[in-house]
Amino acid sequence: MAQFWWRWILATIVIATSSGCDDSAEQGIGLGSSDSPSQSDLAQGIQIANAISGVQPIGSALGASGFGSPQDPSQFDTASFVSSSTAKIDTDGDPSEQGYDPNWNGHTSGLIDGQPVNSAEYAYVVMSPEQMAASGVEIGDWAQVTNNATGQSVWARIEDAGPSGGTGEISEAAATAVGIQFQKNSWTIGNPTVTVQAFAGTRSLRGGG
Repeated sequence: MAQFWWRWILATIVIATSSGCDDSAEQGIGLGSSDSPSQSDLAQGIQIANAISGVQPIGSALGASGFGSPQDPSQFDTASFVSSSTAKIDTDGDPSEQGYDPNWNGHTSGLIDGQPVNSAEYAYVVMSPEQMAASGVEIGDWAQVTNNATGQSVWARIEDAGPSGGTGEISEAAATAVGIQFQKNSWTIGNPTVTVQAFAGTRSLRGGG
C-alpha cells in the first residue's frame, strides 16, 4: 500500500510540474518524439538560447564589409566629416532583429537593388540629414570606421539617415568587422568608441574584394 502511495505522489508531482511550464516555451523548443534531436531542433535550440541570453551571434558579417573596399582610395580627398564617439549599433534592414531592438526599422535610406540594406550583411554608417548637408556627404558615399581601442578599421558606406546630432552609429556588420561585440537588443558590450570618417563625392567609386 505504501508503495502505491509513493507512486501516486510522484505522479502528482510530475503532472503539477508539467502543468506549471509555459506552453509557449515548450512549443518553441520543438523537439520531436525521437531521443536524438534533429539538426532543425538543434538550430532552433541555439536560436532560443540566443534570444534568452540576448547575445548577438556572429554570422556572415564576420570580417566582411559587404561593400568591400574602394578600388582606389587614393582618389579620396581629406575626410569631409569626422566624428569620434561611443559606438551605437543600427540594426535597420536586418529582419532577424525585429522584436529585439526597440528602435528597429525594416527600411534604410539607402537601397541595394531596390531593397533595404541589411545591417548584418553590409558595413554602413548612419548620419543625420544635418550632418550630411553640412559636410556635403550623401547616401552611398564611402566612409571608414575605426575601433579606437584596437585600431581595427573597415570601409563602409553611408546608407541610413538618423536623428539630429547622432554620431557613432554603425551597422552590425561594421561593428563585427572592427571587433565590437553587441547583444541581440543592439546594446554594445563594454563601452567601445569609434572614429567615423566620411568622404563626400565618392559614392560612384566602385568597391572591390
